[in-house]
Amino acid sequence: MSNALIDTQHRMQMLLCRKLEIAIKTAQPEQTIQRVILELKKFAEFHFISEQNLMHEIGYPQVAEHAQIHNTLLIELQVELSKIRLHNQYQEDLMSRVYAWFNDHVVEDDLKVAEFAKTSPQRPIGEELYQEFLGSPAAVAGD
Repeated sequence: MSNALIDTQHRMQMLLCRKLEIAIKTAQPEQTIQRVILELKKFAEFHFISEQNLMHEIGYPQVAEHAQIHNTLLIELQVELSKIRLHNQYQEDLMSRVYAWFNDHVVEDDLKVAEFAKTSPQRPIGEELYQEFLGSPAAVAGD
């Protein structure tokens, strides 16, 4: 998505996915892994609410459909994270499914919102503050 706030959140979501992967691969204590799983899940919930707010702000016509995709994705994420929780030894493909879950949504679903946002006369609330709080647009877009 080409919105600086949402793009920043996408990077944070990826950071949390990587953090979980590192925690698993370095055999961190089970409590540590559980806390990272909770952090990832809670951030995903927060991010989806932010994305839905943005869609309302710009007048995106398919907000309800996109919100349903978010609900489905949260259920899928919960299933994958539950699998990670339940295994003493983690299957290699579990993290790849978490990454795929994240990437597929950004590339497929969020791209539609980004395309709409480019031409929408309605702008996100506080958009003029993005540079002040998130850095320059070039720095944000350069990731």
